[in-house]
Amino acid sequence: MDLPASVTALGEQLGQDSEIVPDLDLFKEAAVFAAERERIFARPWMAADHVTRLTEDGRYFRFDADSRSIVVTRDSDGRLHALRNVCIHAGYPVCDAEEGAAERLMCPYHGWEYALDGRLVEPNLSARIDPSRLRMTSYPVCVRDGLLLVAPTASPPSDDSIAGPLPGWLADGKVTKRETHNTTWNWKFMLNFVGSLRPHLFFGSSTEGGEHDRCFEFGPLSRMVVNSERAVLVRVIPKFAERTDLHMIEITSKDASAETAFPAANGTVADALRDAGMPSSSGLDREFFSRYWSLMSEA
Repeated sequence: MDLPASVTALGEQLGQDSEIVPDLDLFKEAAVFAAERERIFARPWMAADHVTRLTEDGRYFRFDADSRSIVVTRDSDGRLHALRNVCIHAGYPVCDAEEGAAERLMCPYHGWEYALDGRLVEPNLSARIDPSRLRMTSYPVCVRDGLLLVAPTASPPSDDSIAGPLPGWLADGKVTKRETHNTTWNWKFMLNFVGSLRPHLFFGSSTEGGEHDRCFEFGPLSRMVVNSERAVLVRVIPKFAERTDLHMIEITSKDASAETAFPAANGTVADALRDAGMPSSSGLDREFFSRYWSLMSEA
């Protein structure tokens, strides 16, 4: 699709030395959001969760990737699958639960049932329709250093492109908290907010950097802040042009003592969101817009 006028106008401004004054449509227009979904949101790989979310066969969980819903499953043979949470019959979400255990996923609308690898099981239409068409859309999924990663695109790059190496303790770490914050912000404001936070706002401590504090990016919308015993996976989830969720997963080394467990880190972030008020484009600098333009204009 062609780039909306507000996006091309931004590119023209970046080619000049004058102050960047973006069109307000860049943060509100549905056409801009659609173009961003096509060119930015689906860039792999995105970190979905920690591998301990699926410790047993038959388990599944649901997560949001921009305005799409994806179900990650572990079938009876221990294989992982990432499925678009849409019934092939009427386009209704197959799975409403955040997580669970089942032999099949059943769409509540008309009762169509799917195996955990996405194959349509009931009704059996294979005698009339090519069986390859009778399945939920699937995406590549892999595990890297304890993280479950999904590539919501038809032709992802090799998983060798995934950020790393991650901390050695992460694969055996334990999830201590999951939290979602809902906002009426455009996702660009949220991404800038996340990037501006010092690690202590995620860790809920006085950490001010140091040799053990690192940040890993998984695509444009997810990153992980880590130190020697703790990690916080932060995911920016654009829902609509003027609604963005912030999802956080806290992971602690299995050897961490109770005294070093996470404090109320999410309360700190919630306070920071509240104190930030309604953001404006004046808080976004030329560097931010340059990166945004590079992603939007890349062929």
